[in-house]
Amino acid sequence: MNRPTLRDVAERAGVSVSAVSYALNENSTFPLAEKTRARIRRVAREIGYVPNSLARSLKNRTARLVGVILDKPLANPRYAAIVEGLSRGAAEEGFQVVLLTSRDHGSGVDAVRGGQLDGLVFIGHDDHVVPEALAAAVAEHAIPFGAIDCGRADAAPPYTAVDLDYAAGVDLVVERLAADGIRAVTYVRPDLLSHAERVREQAMLDALTGRPEMSLSVLQTGVTAERLGGFERTGDYAAYRAELGARLAAALERVSTPPAQTAFVCSWGSDVETVLATVRRQDPGYRVAGLNRGALEPAQWPGLIHAEMPLGEAGRACAAAVVRTARDNAPAVHQMLPPALVG
Repeated sequence: MNRPTLRDVAERAGVSVSAVSYALNENSTFPLAEKTRARIRRVAREIGYVPNSLARSLKNRTARLVGVILDKPLANPRYAAIVEGLSRGAAEEGFQVVLLTSRDHGSGVDAVRGGQLDGLVFIGHDDHVVPEALAAAVAEHAIPFGAIDCGRADAAPPYTAVDLDYAAGVDLVVERLAADGIRAVTYVRPDLLSHAERVREQAMLDALTGRPEMSLSVLQTGVTAERLGGFERTGDYAAYRAELGARLAAALERVSTPPAQTAFVCSWGSDVETVLATVRRQDPGYRVAGLNRGALEPAQWPGLIHAEMPLGEAGRACAAAVVRTARDNAPAVHQMLPPALVG
């Protein structure tokens, strides 16, 4: 399929080729009506037109840098793994990544338009997804762009989207526990209503609804979005872990199934260590699982399992796709990456 031309845009928008050229040239001072300019740009986006001058500049650009927009600390292993994957994916294509510390998304857009960067990657979290203003700027200026963990891969946005299949992680864990004879599951989850938590909780309900021999109870950890922000600012989790241990101890008093048939499934991998230490002090037969990888190595803890999300692979795939869009005008990539069961 041939790449759309200026004439294609002109015919679709009902204007002259000259008008299209003026509308798409950021430096043009030709007095074109704003309504007409907006219509032409919308049509150009819809049919995937990229100005030849922009395509040439992207191929010849020497910056070879992709900006990464992240407002979470890299001390968090989750985001460190994603950024490491981004670096690896960019390096495989001969590019590098640079972390944008400013939350001003406009500066990243300006850096791409000015030639300092070749593209942008946005790393989502919780319900923090691509801001509307950033998505609009990316579309308006045909910026090579990718989003990670924004819950949009199945919606096919007009840019690269790489997401994680949280529901598949739940299915893997529940299937293993059922095969191991578990009959009672306590789901340990934060008091957050993020996209990932909604997906996990619904998947847990669906998985156990199909297994009437297994019961489900929910233990909320007390972590809200506000408390999570405080943890990230201070790095002090001691009080929270003590609180979680107390909640678990109270929950254990209500457990009526034998330890060998009882499992505690943690939505957060970071909770696994506290849960494991607490429940196995009472009886080493209790099973513990995580829907994300925690700090503990399953090989060192018999019976411990977790669904390992492909964080590094998500970064690698997104970076590679954004670079190829910048360098080769390749189309956007939409991927939902499945986890692996470890342990």
